[in-house]
Amino acid sequence: MPRILLLTQYFPPEIGAAQTRLFELGQELTGLGWEVEVLTALPNYPAGRVFEGYDLKNPVKETIGRLSVVRVPLRPAQKGFVDRLRCYFSFVKSAIRWGPQLCVKPDVMFVESPPLFIGHAGIRLSRQWGVPMVFNVSDLWPESAKFMGVVKNRLILASAETLELSYYRRAALVTGTSNEIIESIRRRCPSTPVEVITNGVDISRFGPQFVDDHARSLLGDQDRVTFIYAGVMGMAQGLDLVLDVAMTVRDLTQVQFVLIGDGAERESLQRRIEVEKLHNVRLLRAQPKERIPALLAVSQVGFHILKFSIPGAVPSKIYEAMASNIPILFAGGGEGARRVLDARAGLVVPYGDIRGLEEAVRRLASNPSLRRELGVAGRCAAEKLYSRKEIARKLHQLLLGVISRGRFTRSGCAPVSGFESDSAPHPNHLSRSTQDREET
Repeated sequence: MPRILLLTQYFPPEIGAAQTRLFELGQELTGLGWEVEVLTALPNYPAGRVFEGYDLKNPVKETIGRLSVVRVPLRPAQKGFVDRLRCYFSFVKSAIRWGPQLCVKPDVMFVESPPLFIGHAGIRLSRQWGVPMVFNVSDLWPESAKFMGVVKNRLILASAETLELSYYRRAALVTGTSNEIIESIRRRCPSTPVEVITNGVDISRFGPQFVDDHARSLLGDQDRVTFIYAGVMGMAQGLDLVLDVAMTVRDLTQVQFVLIGDGAERESLQRRIEVEKLHNVRLLRAQPKERIPALLAVSQVGFHILKFSIPGAVPSKIYEAMASNIPILFAGGGEGARRVLDARAGLVVPYGDIRGLEEAVRRLASNPSLRRELGVAGRCAAEKLYSRKEIARKLHQLLLGVISRGRFTRSGCAPVSGFESDSAPHPNHLSRSTQDREET
């Protein structure tokens, strides 16, 4: 039975696209015959503090679903770019220190970026174990940082790009969540094999059949047409735009906008809603991912926004909206917009076009047949193109190929020596089940 180690800084119970994708892919891989172990950080995102029930300074081993999870300490980020860098580097250091002691030697490593610097831990562990590394890119860094204006110093950007390419060249395979990401990597690093592994959705978990009374009560008046956003409330999301649009359609008493989540921009959004008396906007705290299918099922439109035209950026929530059989209103451009249009799953308006978004809201709110048509098309696209099960099968074949090539290299072309054997067993005092954690 092949064994894989998923190396990622972010993992459930944290909420986010990468967390959900990696957990569901890991679950699907176990069904395809893999032993899956996850090396990750103590949960702390996005609040910037370690969740209750975890020791701030000590690693812990637990089981989530069918996955064995090893969590190691890090310095959580509070605010600011420098603080985030310290957080990233602390996890790299911790993963290198604890990984060989607490994890079983895998046959292949799957390393999730960003943060980009996790590639250093991936390379160190890959060398120590003598196993190939697959480097998965869900967001191009430092290119995204440049587009968002987070980093402007040319010397820093050039150094980060050099580091980025060094990780790609050392990987046995680079995967990316969008065509634009893969095209960028292929153009700059033609020597490394690359493959698209899109984000997706567990289609069995979404659909109108998941409506429940709790979701109805959270969203309020069921006679209103609900435009819903559920996710991180950060700078890249640009959720102020939702409030701008809500202001322009205040005359539509049958329309409400529901924003669900946490993040750096949440407090400013709350202040605007109160000051501007936007009674058609509801701001709710982040909900467990198990609640999202029901919340989408009682909504009529998924409102998705991409403030920056970041190459390769595709909001993962569009796939959940598709699977839920509800239309999408997409404010933005790039590959995310193209995927919505190609699927005929919604309306697309450039970010910042308030008039265009107002017209789209009025059109969707007043036309139930259009909503049904777009929703059905989205569900078909989710089933055919974005099913997590089918995506996992593709990854399964790619990983087996990487393992086979690695064995051939070690046995026939370039023998590998000096690597450690399987690491020591997990200390008993670190073992812990998910149930134990929930009861603390």
